[in-house]
Amino acid sequence: MRNNKVMKKDNICIGISQCLTNSIVRYDEKNKYNKDLIVYLSQYFKLNPICPEVECGLSVPRPAVELVNENNRIKVIGRDDKTLDVTDKLINYSKEKVKALSGLSGYVFKSRSPSCGIGSTPIFNLNGEQQDYGNGVFVTALLSQYPKMPVAEGESLESETARNEFVQMVFAYEQSEQDV
Repeated sequence: MRNNKVMKKDNICIGISQCLTNSIVRYDEKNKYNKDLIVYLSQYFKLNPICPEVECGLSVPRPAVELVNENNRIKVIGRDDKTLDVTDKLINYSKEKVKALSGLSGYVFKSRSPSCGIGSTPIFNLNGEQQDYGNGVFVTALLSQYPKMPVAEGESLESETARNEFVQMVFAYEQSEQDV
């Protein structure tokens, strides 16, 4: 049970894909900085930037990875070097990290990321053909541990209406966690 406090920015924390902040954590040494989104969310919440790929030990820069369905098991392998397999490293990190995130009341992810995409991450077969879209490895672990936590992709929060709806979902989730 959480302490029953008035909802203020300092009391409510959400996770955010670190590349959406102004940090250079992506494989290609670029960021996907979304200043308007960061400024907006910072009015309401304390932001906890996380990059699962860097935090699990992958370097910057690094070879690009993608999700591959191999015998009905999703693997995270190199886009250009299929011998690169970071599946276990990323899955193990993700499972451990999400256990420490019980204080979060929401999460904003980077779309199409092999670790952070929500239903937007391309899934390929062993021949390199796209089969489907799915969740990134970190998202899968987070939603397994916290299935009711409000999550969104940064790109889905471009409109004021979508942002307001997300903020209200986070407030509602925070309140429901306090009532437990």
